[in-house]
Amino acid sequence: MGFEVYRPRSARDNMVALTKHHIRLGGKLAEKLGSRRVEVAFEKETGKLRIRGVKENGMLLNKNKIGARGIFTFFNIEDKKGTYHADYDEKEKVVYVYLEPED
Repeated sequence: MGFEVYRPRSARDNMVALTKHHIRLGGKLAEKLGSRRVEVAFEKETGKLRIRGVKENGMLLNKNKIGARGIFTFFNIEDKKGTYHADYDEKEKVVYVYLEPED
């Protein structure tokens, strides 16, 4: 049996919430993206959502929220509502959200 990591609920800096209509990023994660426009991608095999800041096109990041109903439908993740741990990759300048439990 593996170790389970305790993450206090008050520490929302590295958390991302998926609600009925939005993807909500913690304030520090949103700042690190460095853009008000983002690209969202999903890797089905690992259950990982990638959010990357872009200069043109992309979706609007407004008050740390991304309108995401179309994203949820497109990637078939409507049932993934909740709060998830996320990591910022400094090298790639992206946020990874883990929608599946880590083994």
